[in-house]
Amino acid sequence: MAARSSGLFPREGFNLDEEMKLVAGGSTLPGNLYHAKTVRVIGIGVTVDVAVTLGGATVDLAVADADPNGVVIAHVRGVLTGDAPAGTIASYTGTASGVFVELVDGPRR
Repeated sequence: MAARSSGLFPREGFNLDEEMKLVAGGSTLPGNLYHAKTVRVIGIGVTVDVAVTLGGATVDLAVADADPNGVVIAHVRGVLTGDAPAGTIASYTGTASGVFVELVDGPRR
């Protein structure tokens, strides 16, 4: 997980960095999302419905829900992803310029 930002509005999160960008064919994220309370999935440039798989949890990003810029945002509880100490396996199908995962609410209690 990324360190706390030192900007004007410090917060924790991944800040849409390349490390948390999903790959269509699948990849292992550097963090174990199981320990996150809530995770945000962001699809940018969504032109066809996108199905995102995060360690067993499925999140749908429907093109019908996209804003005028083609951005779709969905949330998932981290506990739904399953425990993966080596990192959460993530992938997506569909068409988007980029799909990212971002921490919304830190470690679940």
